[in-house]
Amino acid sequence: MWRNTILEDSLDEIHCLLDHFHTYHEVFCATVIVLTFSLPCQHSMKHYPSLICHFGARNGLCLSITELKHVETVKVLYHCSNHHNALGKMLLSNQCLNTLATCCINFCE
Repeated sequence: MWRNTILEDSLDEIHCLLDHFHTYHEVFCATVIVLTFSLPCQHSMKHYPSLICHFGARNGLCLSITELKHVETVKVLYHCSNHHNALGKMLLSNQCLNTLATCCINFCE
């Protein structure tokens, strides 16, 4: 749901839609269509209304931006590792990539 302005009614609508989803998503597990139901994006949406109330909402910001950054910093590096002690390797790779990016910016100046 895209809104230019988020009002109390919009937040109430978000709450209702999320409650509706979380009430009825179990039917997929019960009918054995899906054995495990792991939807991190849908789970994180539970926190959006309270985060909007606390911090506001930026116009033009969408989930695809954060998903792109997640893919760049986590998924690609995980697949490049041999999956043994992956977290340490991913953190080290991120540190090296950040250092290279900083060096590149400084070199261009």
